[in-house]
Amino acid sequence: MKLISFRRMFPILICSVFMVVSGYASPVVISNYSFENPAGALGSPCGTGCSSMDMIPIGWTGSGGVGLFQPGSSFENYSYFNYVPDGVTVAYSNGGMLSQVLADTVEAGVTYTLQVDWGARADNLFDSSATVALIIGNEMVLATGTAPTPGNWSTYTSTYVGSADDIGKSITIALSSGSQGNWDNVRLDRSGEWNELGSREVPEPASYQLLGMGLIGLAVARRRFHI
Repeated sequence: MKLISFRRMFPILICSVFMVVSGYASPVVISNYSFENPAGALGSPCGTGCSSMDMIPIGWTGSGGVGLFQPGSSFENYSYFNYVPDGVTVAYSNGGMLSQVLADTVEAGVTYTLQVDWGARADNLFDSSATVALIIGNEMVLATGTAPTPGNWSTYTSTYVGSADDIGKSITIALSSGSQGNWDNVRLDRSGEWNELGSREVPEPASYQLLGMGLIGLAVARRRFHI
């Protein structure tokens, strides 16, 4: 009877472990995060598979010169970029700013991690002073990263841990440039779990090691008893 019970419980235990691990980090919804809406070619052609359009991307707020750009790299047109991080369309700015206020608000003890891919055009149109920022209430947290080489992209990251004073504050993503800025694949993750004191905490690496050791132990026991 014990072996039968173990057989039945083994898949449940594995699923439970992965549910605990996955609960530590989850994505925050960002509207049109990869700028693929609207789909299809844009208004102004610029070569094989290449087109652009001056417009504020759907789901975003914009000011100044902003728009969408399909560089055509998926059609082997490498005049502007060697590839696009996600999809075929990126957002651009020529001295403008794009921003989005998210539906989520800040919770205490939660770590918010913003990642944005920032590109440098192969024709050397690149504003190194452009900014990627996570704005909590009125506090701006600039993202950092390694400047991309011409034709390529680099991921810039900004991290913020919500405090008790931050509860309910707005979360905004802002992309701005003085001249040419190109961005894609905007994502924001939140991590942390409620502990017994009613606050969130980020798991330590040892927690994952213990979970892994537990799974290994279950697998060994399963083989030993031939279940």
